[in-house]
Amino acid sequence: MNFTNRSVGDIVAENYHAAGVFRQYGIDFCCGGGQLLSAICEKKGVSLETVQEELESVYGKEDCGSENYSDWSPSFLIDYIINRHHTFVRNKTPEIAVYAAKVSRVHGEKHPENREIFEIFTRLANKLMEHLGSEESTVFPLIRSVSEAMENGNAVPAGMLKDLKLELNKMEEEHEAAGEAMRQIRNLSNGFTPPQDACTTYRILYKNLEGFENDLHKHVHLENNILFRKAEGLLGQHFCQ
Repeated sequence: MNFTNRSVGDIVAENYHAAGVFRQYGIDFCCGGGQLLSAICEKKGVSLETVQEELESVYGKEDCGSENYSDWSPSFLIDYIINRHHTFVRNKTPEIAVYAAKVSRVHGEKHPENREIFEIFTRLANKLMEHLGSEESTVFPLIRSVSEAMENGNAVPAGMLKDLKLELNKMEEEHEAAGEAMRQIRNLSNGFTPPQDACTTYRILYKNLEGFENDLHKHVHLENNILFRKAEGLLGQHFCQ
């Protein structure tokens, strides 16, 4: 298989196991999902041939097609995102915030990067709560309404189409900001690697932050590269009628 001139987002949308390959080489497949594999490998100084070989190996696994999110309807995908990823964010954010506050307070003088991590995560948590609310109250209902109208052969009001397009752009901008916040935390924490003198809470914090980033990557990927592309496809179909 030749992945050279395909976007990294499309590759992961087809087979989410590819995310592990991209994560290994620090390739952003969620917010940066529109970039071609060849271009991003050149930019990062990564061997395109090596990445290509590892992707081919991943695609050869028997269970690679266990969850083909691209085949799911917009409504089913929305339910999955809310139940899986929105619930995860709402449950884990307060827990991580408590750990971050304690580590910042106890270890902040010797390891001042933890004060920055606490501040960045606190801002991120507040923004994410607003973001999830906007998606659930505005964006997702718009996608459902447009999808259902198209399926039933009904006309979609022009105002609804305009609102959806604007909301999709806004959500993607907010995804980029969230991704950047986690990149800053990853850098400050030395790739979520605690120092030798780290206590148990310190280690738990970094482990949770790493898990939070991994979930955020998949969460944003499902929205940016699959759900929102499906929504844009519906908009395109409507205007072509």
